[in-house]
Amino acid sequence: MRYPDYVKNFRPKGTVVKKVGETYYAYYATSKRVPGKKYPVQVIKGLAGRIDAQGFHEQTRMVLDTKEVTIRECGFTNYLLLSEDEYAARLSYMQVNGKSIPMRTRREIYRSLIVYLSDNSYLNESTWRIYTTEELADKFGIGIPTQLGVVSRVLERPLSELDPLKYICEVEIDGKHFESKLTKAQAEMLERLGIDEEDIRRREE
Repeated sequence: MRYPDYVKNFRPKGTVVKKVGETYYAYYATSKRVPGKKYPVQVIKGLAGRIDAQGFHEQTRMVLDTKEVTIRECGFTNYLLLSEDEYAARLSYMQVNGKSIPMRTRREIYRSLIVYLSDNSYLNESTWRIYTTEELADKFGIGIPTQLGVVSRVLERPLSELDPLKYICEVEIDGKHFESKLTKAQAEMLERLGIDEEDIRRREE
């Protein structure tokens, strides 16, 4: 992603930048070697502050007076989305009314399964069509248990093993966006999976 010059100029050393909405945040980051990986993996340590045209503003504690808080799961969802194309390819044989199912529809089916597994997924608010279990059965002849078995094979691990990722969330309070802090168990799981924290923090539309 291309950032404004002021972001490059004010970014503290040892940090990476992520854009959330219209705000640029700097996160402490290091690199570490992971067995089986050709290149070092970036590890996010925590929020350093935000950057605007006036400079870098170090993170400070804040008290918010609000009654409206929105929490959406992103960790589990984004991990499964890494295998979306592989799952969609496995549905290439499927037909409806004698016609092959388009690639986008196959992806919608996969995203519907993700929402079935994590009903607080941010995909509920995306522009993609999310099918109910009844629609999947009636329109495509899809049985949930069978397809969950396919998803597990694509991921090469039991879905229950990934449950800790369901508690990695994004939080919105009065239009301000925050991220839930990783627990030690979640950080260790990401390391075992060889996944960068940035990969499970992004939000796809």
